[in-house]
Amino acid sequence: MTNQHSNERFAELLFEWTNEDESWLLEEFGRIPVVEDMLSYLQTYKGMGCEFRLWLKNGAPVAITAVLDQAPSNQKSWLGMIVVDPRQRKAGIGRTAIHSILSEKTDVIFAGIPYDMNEWGMFLGKCGFEQYSVEGEEKKYLILVHPNEA
Repeated sequence: MTNQHSNERFAELLFEWTNEDESWLLEEFGRIPVVEDMLSYLQTYKGMGCEFRLWLKNGAPVAITAVLDQAPSNQKSWLGMIVVDPRQRKAGIGRTAIHSILSEKTDVIFAGIPYDMNEWGMFLGKCGFEQYSVEGEEKKYLILVHPNEA
């Protein structure tokens, strides 16, 4: 699996791959978005310093990731997003992308998910993330960390 840095197709692919994932859409947007909302979403996170990558397998796009190298909260790397093409899920694409990202880092990488999103937590757990803490007052977030063995 290879990856390439951002291109104009991110918003369209993100919209296509998440259009039936109501829980993700409501978490990220608070409503069901339109394609233009995806572009604004990507621009917001790029403005915060996130690096988006489009992951390819046999030349076809299969996943999008966003990583923030130095979060203001702890100066550590954070996995901000991973979305896999629904037709490619449960085939190791997400795990491969995460391990590739980890291979570039010299320290741990964090991730945060809404506390009640069990499926997301199970996926990250299968990828080697461990529970670190719970944060938030009104809305709780589970903070996970992946110890980097590199």
